[in-house]
Amino acid sequence: MATLYLHIGTPKTGTTAIQNFLPLNKSLLKEQGFCYPDFGYRYYGVNRYRNGHFLVHRRKNCDPGDESKIRKAEDNRFFEGLDRIRELSVNFQNIILSDENIWNGYVNRENFWHMLSDALSEREIDLKVIVYLRRQDLVAESYYSQRVKVKIKDSFKDYLESEDITYFNFDYYAQLKEIAQAIGKENIIVRVYEKQQYEGKGNTLISDFMKALGLELDERFVSPDEVVNTSLHGKFLELKRILNEYDCFRTRNNWAVRYLKIAQEEDENSNGISASKFFTYEQRINFLNKYKEGNKAVAREFLNNEDGILFRDEIIKNYAVVGKYSSEELVLVCGRVLEIQNKEMRNRIENMKKEINDLKRQIESETQPLYKKAAIKMYHTLFKNK
Repeated sequence: MATLYLHIGTPKTGTTAIQNFLPLNKSLLKEQGFCYPDFGYRYYGVNRYRNGHFLVHRRKNCDPGDESKIRKAEDNRFFEGLDRIRELSVNFQNIILSDENIWNGYVNRENFWHMLSDALSEREIDLKVIVYLRRQDLVAESYYSQRVKVKIKDSFKDYLESEDITYFNFDYYAQLKEIAQAIGKENIIVRVYEKQQYEGKGNTLISDFMKALGLELDERFVSPDEVVNTSLHGKFLELKRILNEYDCFRTRNNWAVRYLKIAQEEDENSNGISASKFFTYEQRINFLNKYKEGNKAVAREFLNNEDGILFRDEIIKNYAVVGKYSSEELVLVCGRVLEIQNKEMRNRIENMKKEINDLKRQIESETQPLYKKAAIKMYHTLFKNK
């Protein structure tokens, strides 16, 4: 029987890097009997390499009159995707799907794990689930930074009390037990998102993921670009949070984020910036204590760690907590963002002037039949390619 390796996140554990690595090395994986398929399914705001998203996709804000029709189409897509996996199993012993939203989003489909397990059994496919766990406090801080970068304007304190954060299931043990009841504990591969616990050559996230598949990372494999989703930190993140008061800044890819990243990179080069810390040390410990016993159980039952230690990175006591920034600091960041944008716009104008002058010289020097051709080219340059 073929095996489906289903990578379910969790979010904020390098899933994008893994999803970029797999299609980049499609041929090498094929040689070893592995397939990372692209079914052509596309969803708004979802990376096309998240090829397992069809399993949990649920369209939001449906028109009440169309909801049953849409839900039926989504269910049809679910089973259609599994049928295509069955077809792939004729030529591949191992198929890989990945989508970090499965960790949280499976609840939107009733009896998801039982339904998936049964459907795969009917198609003679074994199921192995790969899940990466990151220390809960670090996830909360990282998730908050991401949400501010996109749209929210809450303080970190308010965010911890909001419905937005409750969507993320931090009780790893309870969730893993639920999955195990449906597919069996032996079919869950739990990995820890910490460099000191990565396995494989080089002790990287990618080498560790390959190890989870039973493969070894070697020099033949190509790595994706190192940074694929830069986060905002410190005063740059705080400025974005304030700007989120306005609708135009609460879009996924608004212009401010790009320029804030450039300004931040310049500041990092001169002063150094690490990931923002929003918990005080005491708050961090109190937050982690809520999951202490569950984490011990995960370590013992899913990783066979008799010492009950799941996360081994040291919790640092002395560090700077993100606090209030002065108006002067934020205005200076805003000014630098505008300066970067202004410089970019001036460069664009200069390039357009150069293109116009080149076309002008071409028109003046070429014969009459070519005049029309040059005029058309100028038109496209000035109006079509803006």
